[in-house]
Amino acid sequence: MAERNTALPLNGIPALGGIPRQTAHEQVLEQLRGAILGGALAPGTPLVLSELSTQLGVSRTPIREAIRDLAGEGLVDFDSYRSSMVHAPSLAEAQEVYGLRLVLEPLAVRRAIDRISDPQIERARRVHETMLQTSDLGAWVQLNRDFHAILLEPADSPRLLAMITSLRNAASIQVSLSIRAEVSQLDESNREHALILDAYDKRDADLAVDLTGRHLRSTLDVIEAYERTAGPAPSTEQ
Repeated sequence: MAERNTALPLNGIPALGGIPRQTAHEQVLEQLRGAILGGALAPGTPLVLSELSTQLGVSRTPIREAIRDLAGEGLVDFDSYRSSMVHAPSLAEAQEVYGLRLVLEPLAVRRAIDRISDPQIERARRVHETMLQTSDLGAWVQLNRDFHAILLEPADSPRLLAMITSLRNAASIQVSLSIRAEVSQLDESNREHALILDAYDKRDADLAVDLTGRHLRSTLDVIEAYERTAGPAPSTEQ
């Protein structure tokens, strides 16, 4: 990447004061994920518990739990001193992730399309409609994950879907970065989602597989163009 933040941009995250204890973890998780995917917390940004606690208005415990969950999603890294920071992805990582997705997702599409129900397609359609209306990039990237998860869920292959979910999570930061670098990609992705939905609605497996592959490759093309322009991210190793 071209530039990395070295301090937490506290003004970029709304306060979360007054959260009931039983929901604090979930809301902090959603807020931090949105801040990372929306760009308020850039790759390489240190996640300092004391600063986050002050800004969000909650104790350190739900923040620590949320950071651990985000690390499991590939959005946060820990250094050798167990300090956390926003993951800084690389071009090689994107190529590996999308190479695997291009192999695995067509398998899931073929399994899912014969099993998917009309209510499931309608759920995906409602998510797609929300994506068309949102101007919040972080929210859009999270909805994008939901959209694809709904369509592949009927594949009924827990191991296959777990691998795809892990890869999709790993790609989220770069999807966000690439869209901020090439805003037209947002409209293009929305258009591609509409075509994929139509193929599912028609139960056309060959078309759905083809469109899914094109969708993944076009996203990778934008990521590659962005990464080559921005340059490699600095190492997070201390």
